Amino acid sequence: MAKTRSEKSELLDKYKEILKNKGGYFLVNSDKADTLTVVDLKKKLKETDADYTVVKNTLFKVALQDTDQPLETQDLEGPTAIIYFSEDPTVPAKLIKEIQKEKEILGAKGGVYEGEFLSEEKVMQLAEIPSREVLLSQLVGTINAPLTGFMNAAVGNIKGLTVVLKGISEKSA
Repeated sequence: MAKTRSEKSELLDKYKEILKNKGGYFLVNSDKADTLTVVDLKKKLKETDADYTVVKNTLFKVALQDTDQPLETQDLEGPTAIIYFSEDPTVPAKLIKEIQKEKEILGAKGGVYEGEFLSEEKVMQLAEIPSREVLLSQLVGTINAPLTGFMNAAVGNIKGLTVVLKGISEKSA
């Protein structure tokens, strides 16, 4: 069913808002996606402050041009959906890769993160990066390691001295 002019205007405004207010987005093929997979994906994306929407290519191209997005993203062909997120791009990328591996659907077409174009390969590389929380915990562990080593060395020397003094006291008694 054809959309009215007002419906198209509302969709265009929605697309522009997504492109301006979100940290990034991935474009994926939506032609082979079944309803169960999409519903499951939407649930998982909601948990990570991300969302999934099937776009109307002609209107989305206009929104891309109006919001000064990278030119590479404007080469849309075939049924397309957008997965947009606010912060961590690795979680949506991992979900795309997981679904693509299981059901061979939702192939990434590309995306944009912090104003920079991401090719299909870069989107899949993002899926290999640990999540933000894991990276932060690794950083804290790395920062904490020298202090932990120093404390272990200091405590070890004190324990050694205590054992020697206890041995001496037992010998003289």
